[in-house]
Amino acid sequence: MESFKSAVSKGQGFHVVLLMEYPTLNGGERSTLAFCRQLTSQGFRFTAIAPDRDPLKTSLRDHNVSHVPFSFTDPSGTRLTLDQLRKNLTLKLKGIECDLLHSISLSTARIAGPVADFLNLPSIGHIRDIVRISKQAMHDVNKNSHLLAVSDATLDYHRREGLCRDRSTRLYNGIDLSIFKPRPQKGQLHRSLGIPIESKLLGAAGQLSMRKGLDTLIRAFEIVSRSHKHLHLVVAGERHSQKSEAIAYERSIKGFISQHQLSDRVHFLGYQQQMQYLYSELSIFVHCAHQEPLGRVLLEAAGCGIPIIATDVGGTREIFTNSTEAILIAAGDPDNIAVCVSKLMIDPTFATLLGSNAHQRVSSFFNISNLSVRLRELYRQVIGGRRPVDFEIP
Repeated sequence: MESFKSAVSKGQGFHVVLLMEYPTLNGGERSTLAFCRQLTSQGFRFTAIAPDRDPLKTSLRDHNVSHVPFSFTDPSGTRLTLDQLRKNLTLKLKGIECDLLHSISLSTARIAGPVADFLNLPSIGHIRDIVRISKQAMHDVNKNSHLLAVSDATLDYHRREGLCRDRSTRLYNGIDLSIFKPRPQKGQLHRSLGIPIESKLLGAAGQLSMRKGLDTLIRAFEIVSRSHKHLHLVVAGERHSQKSEAIAYERSIKGFISQHQLSDRVHFLGYQQQMQYLYSELSIFVHCAHQEPLGRVLLEAAGCGIPIIATDVGGTREIFTNSTEAILIAAGDPDNIAVCVSKLMIDPTFATLLGSNAHQRVSSFFNISNLSVRLRELYRQVIGGRRPVDFEIP
């Protein structure tokens, strides 16, 4: 029989359990499943403890990830207490033979930390948010064997707030460059929307939430639309929050669009399963987030070679390191966004250069094939009970 040490070095037969809180497919879920696809071919097995709802449920199946249904709320939709969540998680884990528990978010890392510590189960908490948490929450997160952040900005922020320095590292999200790659514009989106083929498409993607700054983009589009009559805006994404302020935020955006008679030029596409084809129909991609630990949509758009305008927040400057890769601007400035969009509209040579350089950047530093090797090594070290070495990208 192969030795434990040899098996660890290969990852052969190791079973990783993922704790996933939401049934949606946002950046955290999509990045996790992209890694799963790579590591499955390297000898790892994955099981997700996650809500029993689509679209996540179907995507788990498509990625060959086993699924153990788990609810974070009671039948009325009220979130369970931490104690109840941990009790339920402990019962689930006792029924699964696994080698590692990987909680894919800050919230799930807080739930899982004390449980993994109690069960003496190697664990990783994945931090994808730059948000302040309580001292007790940080204490719970630090119960995990190792903490993984998606950017230096994310890692540095939480270390200042008390994240264990000796057990935390950074690993960037990666994209599959065989999927997110430059493609010729075919006009399919134009035809589906019933707009002239000569129209230019400005695109955005993400949750319809205040943090993503869609209101800023809509105001910028109203400004730039005055001088660029053939420019349309397409928005991919949905509002997930049912909070009153989130609902009011979406209503205010659509009210602004109606008030300024832009309804025939702003198109909400909802959730898009195959974003790679949407990016390729765009002339420019704009991301107006007020905070962004590491925007997956930026990696995807760059992989497709689309010129990008993005707010200089969080880990965005770690993706784009100079002004020939993307235009980075301050958050909350619709006038500046409008100026930058106009610049790219009237200077297609510069726009093409931006898209090409962005593609080269993500191809060199955010290739999922390379990053999955680094995650495999982290898994191997945590399962083997050793402190992970510094394997971060320079």
